[in-house]
Amino acid sequence: MSIGFFTEGIKFDLPHPPINDRTIILVCKVFRNAWQLLINHPPSGFNLKKAKEDTITENLVEIIESRLRKNGEIEGFNKIFFGKVIREPKITNFNKKHPDKMPDIFFDLKREDLPVLSEQDGLFVECKPVDTKHAVYSCYCKKGLIRFVRGDYAWAMQQALMVGYVEKSYSFGKLASVLGNVKYDSYFNTKSHYQVGVHTLYQSVHKRIFKYLGSHGTACPITVSHLWLAV
Repeated sequence: MSIGFFTEGIKFDLPHPPINDRTIILVCKVFRNAWQLLINHPPSGFNLKKAKEDTITENLVEIIESRLRKNGEIEGFNKIFFGKVIREPKITNFNKKHPDKMPDIFFDLKREDLPVLSEQDGLFVECKPVDTKHAVYSCYCKKGLIRFVRGDYAWAMQQALMVGYVEKSYSFGKLASVLGNVKYDSYFNTKSHYQVGVHTLYQSVHKRIFKYLGSHGTACPITVSHLWLAV
């Protein structure tokens, strides 16, 4: 099966060219700024500690898109370098058997000049709570992270982002204990995982075993950055 009739004669690479580290760090800075604005100036009736995942994500996207991207108040994050930041766009998975996959957030990186499939090119973000009711393994990893590994989201990309809405008592140590557990090796295909310098990020690299449609071979590993925001 090919990628699609309308890509006939169109040049694109699989996987897409990597997103540079500065862009990942910038997007994380955008999230942190939006988070602080949500804490300092919450919408009427909004309570961060009681809000559900979808409500938190909805408010974050509104701040990021309607204020931060349009105003350009964070250097480098503006309408020139970034397209719209969208919540839950509909996309297809790697083999087109599931045409209505919806990642939590999509950052359009305006890379049309590169040989890419535009609708599959950008920074895909999955958001999950981490607390006593939402365990790192059963919620954050098994319902979030796995979607990047099995090719639901970001299947054409080499990087993705996980954002955790985390109780203060939780640290990356809990994520490390899951990713380092040999019992889950065949599930998450973790090649490596590590803390990232002074940027208070964690990163994990995962082997992907699905094959791209057409003659593009087996998918490359994906590097997932993990940004945890304290509730």
